[in-house]
Amino acid sequence: MATETTKSERRDRVLEGAGWVAGVSVMLVEMQFGMDYVLSHVAGAMSAVWYWLPMVGVFARQFWG
Repeated sequence: MATETTKSERRDRVLEGAGWVAGVSVMLVEMQFGMDYVLSHVAGAMSAVWYWLPMVGVFARQFWG
C-alpha cells in the first residue's frame, strides 16, 4: 500500500538533509584548520631537524664507517 507524503514530511526531510550537509561542511572546515595547525608545528620541528642533521650524519659516519 503506497503512502502519500505530506508537505510537512517533505519539508522535514529537506531540513534534515540541509542539517547533515551543514554539519559535514563544518566538520571538514574544522579538520582543515586542525591539519594546518599540525603542519605548522611539523614545519617548526623540521627546521630543528635540518639544523641537527649534519651533526647526526657525522656521528653516524664515525660510528658505522
